[in-house]
Formats: sequence, structure tokens, C-alpha cells
Amino acid sequence: MTPPEKAVAVTWTPGDTTVRWSGPAGDVEKAYELPPQDVLAWRERGETLVLVVEALDPTPFTRSDNAVVHRADGSELYRLRPPGDLLRDPNDVHGFHLALLQDERPLLIVVTRNAGDFQGRIDLDTGEIVEINTWR
Repeated sequence: MTPPEKAVAVTWTPGDTTVRWSGPAGDVEKAYELPPQDVLAWRERGETLVLVVEALDPTPFTRSDNAVVHRADGSELYRLRPPGDLLRDPNDVHGFHLALLQDERPLLIVVTRNAGDFQGRIDLDTGEIVEINTWR
């Protein structure tokens, strides 16, 4: 029987461009050109995961896959994309803005140009955003 993984300690303050965490797999450091929007860690399926919501670029026709789920060792599990069918024009979806822990799992907020915001959860089997609802 494998002993449970110990907790991961995340060091990040809003406005910082570097995210650090440490745990049983060692120390990890991720540097970004712009400060991330949000960072959080949680445990699911027996492992600790770290979610980094990178800076949002609201410029039309830019990438909207600005959230990454990392394993505790720093390796990338998924680069998340907002669902393509939220709006008729996918270019109106800016990307992820916020992540909150709700019921011990991340709830991600997706922002759009002018159609309101959406919330959803990560399906760890596929890396897709599921359980999508209007945020406000």
C-alpha cells in the first residue's frame, strides 16, 4: 500500500510573476511574463494538483487557453481551454479569469466579451471543462 502524498505548499501573492510550490516531489518554480490571475492547489484522486490561471489577454483572436493544471512535481497535466460552444462566436470568449475552491474542487470562471461569464469544473479524465453554468 502506497502512503498518501504529503501536502504541497504554494507560495504566490497576487501581482507576483513567479509561482513556487514545494512538496514530496521537491521544489517547483514557474515564472511568467505577466502575473497569473489566480493559483490554487487541491487534492483529487490521491494526488495534489496545482492550477495556475495565467494572465488574461482580452485582445480579439488571441488564445483563450490560459489555465494549466500541474502535477505536484511541476509537470503539466492539462492546458485548459474554455468550451468552444459557449457562444456562437468563439472569439468572444476571452479565457479563464478566476479559480475558486468549492467543495474541495476548483470552480473555474470563464469570461466573455459581452455575453456574461460562465463557470465550470475540470474533468480530470479529459482535461475538458464540464458542469458549465452561467456565473452571474
